[in-house]
Amino acid sequence: MIIHEPARETNVRDSYDVIVAGGGLGGVAAAIASARSGARTIVIERNSYLGGVATAGMCCSIFNCFYTSEGKLGTFGIPVEIADRFAAAEGFGAKWHKHKGHIIYDIEQAKLTLETMVRDAGADILYDAVIAGTVMEGNTVSGVIVETKSGREAIRAKVVVDASGDADVAHHANAKLKVTEKGIHSLCFRLGNVDVDQFVDFFRKHPDQYPERMDVDWNMAEALAHYDDCGTFLFPHGGGMQMEAFAQAKRAGDLPATVGIQDTTDACQMHLIRRNNIAHVVTGFTHFNGIDADMITKSYIDGRKMAFTVADVYRKYIPGFDTSFIAGVADNLGVRVSRSLDSDFTFTGDMVNAGTRHADAVAVMVGYKDIKKHTGKNAWGVQVMERDTFDLPYRALLPQNVDGLIMGAGRSISARNPMVLRAMVPTMVVGQAAGIAAAVSVKNGTSPRSTDAAKIRAEGMRLGAYPQ
Repeated sequence: MIIHEPARETNVRDSYDVIVAGGGLGGVAAAIASARSGARTIVIERNSYLGGVATAGMCCSIFNCFYTSEGKLGTFGIPVEIADRFAAAEGFGAKWHKHKGHIIYDIEQAKLTLETMVRDAGADILYDAVIAGTVMEGNTVSGVIVETKSGREAIRAKVVVDASGDADVAHHANAKLKVTEKGIHSLCFRLGNVDVDQFVDFFRKHPDQYPERMDVDWNMAEALAHYDDCGTFLFPHGGGMQMEAFAQAKRAGDLPATVGIQDTTDACQMHLIRRNNIAHVVTGFTHFNGIDADMITKSYIDGRKMAFTVADVYRKYIPGFDTSFIAGVADNLGVRVSRSLDSDFTFTGDMVNAGTRHADAVAVMVGYKDIKKHTGKNAWGVQVMERDTFDLPYRALLPQNVDGLIMGAGRSISARNPMVLRAMVPTMVVGQAAGIAAAVSVKNGTSPRSTDAAKIRAEGMRLGAYPQ
C-alpha cells in the first residue's frame, strides 16, 4: 500500500554558505574547517550532542593513524587538535603522543569539547534535527529539509557536506549509491564502579593473560606504560577469546555464544579510565543491512540484553569488576558501513599503501595493514601502520550524478570497500578535507565538481590541515 502525501509549502529556516549534515567526528571536522575558511556554516545533528560513534556510540578510543611506523606524524590539523583537546580534558595532555598515537577519553568531556570547538570556530549547531529531504535545483543540491520539534523546515546552502555516515543527503538527492547488505555493527555499553587498578594489576601479575599485538601494535610493557602515563588502559578486540577467565565463563555456561542476534560476545574489547572508574565495552557484533530499521531496532533490544549478560560475567569472573554496574548503554548503534557512493572513481584498498599519491589530493593520512601477530587460537589482527602517508583523492568525495554535495564521512565515500576509511582518524581527515573544499567552492563561486583541488590543498596548508 502506498499513501500519496499532499504537496506542501515548506518554510525556509535560514540560508548558509555550507551545511554539514551529521555531527560525528567527520562532521565536526568539516564544520570547523569550513568555518575557519570563512564560510557561514551550520552543522545539523540528530542527537542532542556532537561526536556520533565517538560519543553516542560510546566508542571512546582513537587508534593511531596519526603516526607512521617510523614514528613520524602523518596526519595534520583538526584531527590532531581534537585528540589533543580530549587528552587535555582527561589531564594527561600531550603524553598520548608518546604511546603510538593511542588515546582513550571520557565521552561526556568529549561532547563538551567538540561543541566548544565548533562554536569557537564560528559555526552554528542545530540539534535533534533529522534530514528528511533535499532542496534540488536540477541535479544540484541547494539545501536540506529537516524535521525538528519546530516542524518541517528547509535550510538553504551553496554547498552541502554529507557527514551523516549513512549518506542520508546523497540518498535523498538520488545520488548513485551502493548498500552493504551485511555490514558489521555493535552496541557498546559502559560499566561504572570498576577498580581499574585491580584489573590492570592482574595483568602485571599474570602478563600471559594480556593479548599482546592485538588492536594496537604493542606488548604488555607498552600497554602498562600507557596506563602509568595516561591513566587509561586498552583490553583489545578479541581478548575475550584469549583470557582464561572468559573461557571459564563459557565452560560454566555463563557466557553464551549469542544473545539474540548479537553473535560475538568473545570480542570483549574494553577502554578503561582510572580517573572515573569506568570501563567502556565493545562486544556483541551483529551483521545486517545498516539501514534496515527493523534490524536496527532488534539490535538495540538484543544489545541491551547482551550488555547485562556480559556485565554479570564481568562481576563474577573478571578482577576489579565485582561491584561494577551498567552505567549506560550507547544511544546509537555502532554502524561500520551502510550506504556509500557508487561513483565514477573508486578508492581501493591498495591506495592506502605507503607513498600513494594522486594529482587531485586534498589531504594526506597514515594507513595501516591488519596483520595477525598474536599466536593464540583465533587471535584477531593488529593495526600495523604504514611507513609513509597516502593521499586522499578529491574524486572519491564527489557523487557521480549530483553536484553541490561533498561526502564528509570516511565510510560513505566512493570506495571498493567502504570500511577502508571508516575509522575515527580517517573520517576526521575526510571531513576536514570536505569542509575546506566546500568553503573554497563557495569562495570561488564554483560548484564542488569544478573546484580545483590545488586550491583546496592551498587552503588546507594555510589552516595547518595539510603538510607544507
